[in-house]
Amino acid sequence: MTAKELIDAPLDQHSHVVLLGAGASRAAFPDGDASGLLVPVMRDFAQTLGLQPIIDKAHLDLEPGEQNFECIYDRLASNQEHASIKGEIERTVRDYFSALSLPVRATIYDSLLLALRPKDAVATFNWDPFLFDAHRRNCGIPLPQILFLHGCVRIGVCRGCEKTGPRNEQCPECSQQFSDGPLLYPIRHKNYSDDPYIRESWDAVKSLFKQAFTLTIFGYGAPESDEDAKSLLMDSWFQGGTREVETIEIIDTADSTCLHSRWSPFTPTLHYDPVRCFEQSRIARWPRRSTESLLHPMSKGVVCGAFPLPKTDSLPKLQDYVSRLIQKENTISL
Repeated sequence: MTAKELIDAPLDQHSHVVLLGAGASRAAFPDGDASGLLVPVMRDFAQTLGLQPIIDKAHLDLEPGEQNFECIYDRLASNQEHASIKGEIERTVRDYFSALSLPVRATIYDSLLLALRPKDAVATFNWDPFLFDAHRRNCGIPLPQILFLHGCVRIGVCRGCEKTGPRNEQCPECSQQFSDGPLLYPIRHKNYSDDPYIRESWDAVKSLFKQAFTLTIFGYGAPESDEDAKSLLMDSWFQGGTREVETIEIIDTADSTCLHSRWSPFTPTLHYDPVRCFEQSRIARWPRRSTESLLHPMSKGVVCGAFPLPKTDSLPKLQDYVSRLIQKENTISL
């Protein structure tokens, strides 16, 4: 099947769900964001944010396996004597991530959102504003749903009305300014039910995993501290069936042995495809037709020609390319 034939073919309504980790933001901005700030991943988190002088105030007696930031934060959160230090760390983290910003040029986040359809979804564990800001600046185009599983520095909450919205805006119900939502979770208390917004996000992503035909896991390492989260997602995924034909795509620079160990439980028939960068992904190679690019070969026994997103730094050019695909979608839908 040629690229044109796939673009012209009837649209499939199976959903494609993307799960993002810190590696996705590092891949998008390996040299820093628009302000020159480096996007941290967990292995260099404390160093990148300059947290060590704050941590040292607690005089923690850390075991060799407790040197990572999540373990340190857990120790601080479990002792009321460290409440002020914990608060200082939380403010520093929020301030740092709030200062991150998208450049004017097109980014991986723009490409990711533009290459999916409203039937699809992107869920992220990241606190950074990139997914939120990219969604906002591309909102003139039909985009996938976005979900923030650990909160986001751009999203605020109204506790009284249980509403959410952009952090610096007012609640439409009571006119009070939205306040900060949760970001950091102690390892021993990663409770996704306490906060209404986080609970709703998790309820939504579990439903989406159950319904999804394709998963893309981008830059998410599933650390030990997220074992409960990984189990929740896997349980939801298998509620949709035995998953013998569905495919998981993994965008990650880790070696294949590590990726197999980490994600093979999601794919009993080993239908998973590891790639090293977003440009090699099914989303980028078959924009807005990612599930079709799998289903047509399965049903017709023919390989689909690719029509990848253009290699451009121009956001208007990227939007124009996608707009032409949408024109075809509207024709097909009539």
